[in-house]
Amino acid sequence: MRKTVLLILVSLLTGSLFAQDPGAAEKNAGNVAWKAKNYTEAFANFEKYLKAVNYADKAYIYNTAVAATKSKNYAAAEKYFEMAIKNNYKIGSSYLGKAQAEEDLKKEGEMVTTLEEGLKAVPGNAKLENMYGTYFLKKGVEAQKANNLTTAAENYTKITTLYNKDLKIKAYMALGSLYFNNGASILQKATSFANTDKEKYAAEKEKATSDFGKALGYVEQAKILAPENPDVKELYAQIKAAMK
Repeated sequence: MRKTVLLILVSLLTGSLFAQDPGAAEKNAGNVAWKAKNYTEAFANFEKYLKAVNYADKAYIYNTAVAATKSKNYAAAEKYFEMAIKNNYKIGSSYLGKAQAEEDLKKEGEMVTTLEEGLKAVPGNAKLENMYGTYFLKKGVEAQKANNLTTAAENYTKITTLYNKDLKIKAYMALGSLYFNNGASILQKATSFANTDKEKYAAEKEKATSDFGKALGYVEQAKILAPENPDVKELYAQIKAAMK
């Protein structure tokens, strides 16, 4: 009788030693691969683990997204960061990771939407604001070089809604320079007929003055944020001189 009981006990203990939670082997393999910086293998194992636990591990959904990013599997990164967002897990980093994946996938429209949604969820997030502001500064410069004043202004104006002081200053200065340069260009072209067509010259001068006024308003906003900034002071002085 004692021998039988002992055999049953040994059997139970042996079974418990080898029993594992669902996906434990894949999770462990993923962690080992992660430490070895083999992110492709880490991603593959993490994904298997998540399927085994029916995606119930919020932390590993995020980890899987990061592993996908590091292995340059941007479509998977977008997918898993979106899942992390829905789980409200590391929300700022998840929005940023999703936006970066969309940037790498050349999905600009989706990237902008993700950044805007992220900034609504975590207002003032420094990394999201930096990515958003940098993007629209670049787009503004591109539009300005293409001589598309309206689009350039729209892009720069988006940045003025951010909390980041440096980005706001850059945006206000970009807007100020945009309208100042346009006004100066109008006035320069008008000088060729200043004496021959005074009515037309007056109309063009009025357009230039209007642009100078817009430029001054934007630079004044930059001046409030950075009153001692030499670039702000210089542009402010140039506009004031042009308006005399």
